[in-house]
Formats: sequence, structure tokens, C-alpha cells
Amino acid sequence: MTNYSDICIVGAGIGGLTCATRLINAGLGQQMRIRVFDLNGFVGGRIQSRKIDEEVAELGAARYSPQLHPHFQELMHDSGLAHAVYPFTEVASQEREQQELKETLLSLQPMVKEHPQESFLEFVSHYLGAAEALRILKATGYDALQLPIVTAAMAYDIIKKHPETQNCTENAGNEWRYAPDGYGELLRQLQRQAQAAGVEFRLEHRLLSLEKSGADHLLAFSHHGEIEMQRARHVILAMPPSAMAGLNLDFPAAWSTFKYDSLPLFKGFLTFEKRWFECLGLGDKMLMANNPLRKIYFKSDKYLLFYTDSQSALYWQDSVEQGEEIYLERVRRHLEEALPLKGRALPPIQSHFYKHWPHGVEFYLEPEAKHPAALVHPSGIIACSDAYTSHCGWMEGSLISAHQACQLLQERCNWLPEEASGDDTLDTPVAESA
Repeated sequence: MTNYSDICIVGAGIGGLTCATRLINAGLGQQMRIRVFDLNGFVGGRIQSRKIDEEVAELGAARYSPQLHPHFQELMHDSGLAHAVYPFTEVASQEREQQELKETLLSLQPMVKEHPQESFLEFVSHYLGAAEALRILKATGYDALQLPIVTAAMAYDIIKKHPETQNCTENAGNEWRYAPDGYGELLRQLQRQAQAAGVEFRLEHRLLSLEKSGADHLLAFSHHGEIEMQRARHVILAMPPSAMAGLNLDFPAAWSTFKYDSLPLFKGFLTFEKRWFECLGLGDKMLMANNPLRKIYFKSDKYLLFYTDSQSALYWQDSVEQGEEIYLERVRRHLEEALPLKGRALPPIQSHFYKHWPHGVEFYLEPEAKHPAALVHPSGIIACSDAYTSHCGWMEGSLISAHQACQLLQERCNWLPEEASGDDTLDTPVAESA
């Protein structure tokens, strides 16, 4: 049996949900049947909130800056949900090392334009030597900065857009916030808004293939072992490049002249039998570790988390695959190396959980070039993702891309409100079919 919808949105992360609510607010929901599909049994995508006692831990997206992310700031304001000051904008210790890092990065920044093709590691090595360059890069806490694909320009863009390192750049004054009740509630709010306007959600549906069928598109989904067919006049794929590449749509060749890559992320969360963070002056503080923990965050006295990327993320994923005993032994050992315990034993771990994101951050490989915020396939399918924007890896990029995708569809349906003609959400041009 084949079902029909006028608009089919695949992906129920913040991008797909924004597409649904934005099309509704534009009036299309009154005229057309809209369905949203997702392979998970819940909405949210890379936004996943988990309760720890009275605290909320974010397994995915965790913070935003009003200065860097104005569209997400507006969304949070309109939602009426609480926000609070994000405490982890400075390193708690190692003041001398951090000041040295800041002075080094600021002194080298004027020379970036002279080395457009060099990796960041090559660039710093050119001035400081290989050994010192590697030490400086490790001090930032981001393993990605050591990768050959990360140019000096990319690296400085990463450094100035993260709260842990922005103090080493001109962005030192940027504010950062988080949602005490979790971003999951924001996503559920968007879902309820869409459902109230008649949008249907089909969860636990994995898209297998998509092809043109006359004036429509024919989508094949896997749902609980069965194949379901869906016919739709318009399709928006709110999916990252790694998921796009798994479809029969010749991605990226038929969509874009750009190439794409991704980085793995790993977050580990720990609670302890004793409350000891604040006794060491670590409550709501962050430490840099010169070991695979990389960045360690102490949420009041409730829980500890470490956040890693690239090589360190792979190290922790390998640890998990070897078994819980090995994973926890490595966590304890590296914590004891990094923490100012002064000979005291690390208290017993009470509970733990983790999240490994194989494609945690996705991006296009030419950051100096302008990339279209949404892509269009020759068959008319529209694709949106934060990876197509300069805000790759942030919720802001998903909003920008979703806004662009909706504008394309509204123009196609001759349903573009007058106020949208001057929409300032589109920071990059539109890519028509390749």
C-alpha cells in the first residue's frame, strides 16, 4: 500500500521540526498534508537530553551563544523555556599555560593568510617547530585541530566559536547559555506545535530509497521489518551528509560541487558516591587534560562529564568495545592523572553512561568558500543540514538551512509571504541542481 502526502520531511531533528513548523506558520499546513519521518523512536536527532537526578545532561548539543547564534537565541526566547548562564567558558586551572596559549594564537593569527593551503599543524610548526606546535594544539582540547584537513583558517574559526577557547581570540566577550530543563523539551514543543496543526509523525521509519515517479516522488521506508511506500509531491531531506551518501541519490555529485567529511565525538558522564568536586574548587568548572579525557566538566557537585573528538573519541569507543571494566579502569586512571587529588584516592564511581557519535560534526571541506545553505537535486528534492552552513555542528546552522529549504519550497508552491522576501536568515546563496 502506498500513502500520499503533499510534503514529506525526512528527519525529525531540529532542522526537520523547524521545516514543519515554519511551513505551518506560512500557511501551507492549511492546504497540504505534511508528514515527518525519522529513523528513531523519538524526535531530536543530535539533540538528546537525559535526566540525572534534578539535573539534565545533554548527550548532544549543549550550549549556544546569543552573539554567534541569534536565530537559536530567538527560538529559545519564543519558546518561553528557561535558560541559564553556561559556566564553562574558562579553564579552571593551568592559568600560565592558558595565557601562553592565548599569546601564541594571537601572535600567529596575522600570518594565517600567508598559508592558505597549510594544515593548522603545519602552520604552527612553520613558526614554532613540530614539537612545540603539537603541544600548543593539544592545549586547545580539540584533537580535530591536528588533522591534515583542518587549515589554519578553519582552526581559528573553530577556536573562536567555542566557549573553552574563545578567550584566546577576539570573541572573548561572547556570552554562552544552556537550557536547565534540557533542549529535548524545546524539540518536543516544536513537535506538539506541528501535531496541533495537523502534521503527522511517522517514527522508527528508515528511508531506504527515493526516486522520481511522474510528478511525485516515491519513498521506500523500512518500519519494523516491513517495507512501506510513501508518495509525495514535495520532499525535504533534513539529514546530514553521511546519511545522504547512503541513499540512491548520487550524493554529493548530483547536488553540489563541494565535498564533505565528519568527525566522531564521545561524551562520558559519571556520578560518584561522594560529593567531592566543590571540595577541590571544581564545581561548575572545566579542566583541560593532556590525556584522552581532553576536556573535563564538573556540573556543580552532581556529575562529571568529559567531551572528546577525533582520535580521543575513537580511543574511548575502542575502550567501550573492550568492555565496561576496561572502559572504567581507563577513565579512573586518566582522571587521577588530570585531577589535583594531592594523593587522595578518587571516590568510587556510582553510575555512568556515555554517547558516541560516529558523525558528531559534519562539514564541507572548503570553509573559505560560500556554500549554499540548502541543496536542490535535479529531481527537485531539497536537502538541509547544518553541515551546509558556516555554523556546522551547531543548532544555529540547522535553523539557517531549514529556513532556506522552506523558502525554496514556498517559492515553488507560490506561497511566499511578503515579509519573507527580505528574509535575513539566509547567509549563503541557493544551489540549484548540479
